[in-house]
Amino acid sequence: MEEVRNFITAFLKAEVEASNASIKPTLEDYNQKLNFMNSFCVEELHNKFGMIPHNELKSEEFYERWKDEDSSNIRHIYKISHYKDDKYGEVYVAYISESNPDIEIFLYGECLFVACIDSELKIIKSYTFGDELLVKYKFEASEGLRDISFKTLKKPIHIERYLEPIDDKDSMEHYLKDI
Repeated sequence: MEEVRNFITAFLKAEVEASNASIKPTLEDYNQKLNFMNSFCVEELHNKFGMIPHNELKSEEFYERWKDEDSSNIRHIYKISHYKDDKYGEVYVAYISESNPDIEIFLYGECLFVACIDSELKIIKSYTFGDELLVKYKFEASEGLRDISFKTLKKPIHIERYLEPIDDKDSMEHYLKDI
């Protein structure tokens, strides 16, 4: 589980570096950092985390507006659940915060499915924690590989909890479940 947590942490660091580079007038650096971030994911998830490659710089006013901004915060990891899957073998689901989380507010934002593809760990699916009707937050909208989901996963064989998402009732309810 430590290897998966380190993999997720490395991805989240790459995401922050790409995000921070996106507000600097260095096009090549940004695209390289975005490509590195994408290397953690299957192709179906490339450019699906709010950033896309750029062919040209934005306006000078854009960079001027962001020049004194603090660096983004890395997402929180709340828990990782380990599953056995018939097709993908070992599958891990990491529950994380929204991007650039507040240091004082703890709530879910997404979850990432991780599996070994061609002998290396890859993020294979991403779910957003939300609800279009604002009735009850749950994991609904997903991107990534289509042949794996919460419905295809069975009962987890191990769960590690790291940080409680205490600032949202729905997040906390989900966090406490053995899923």
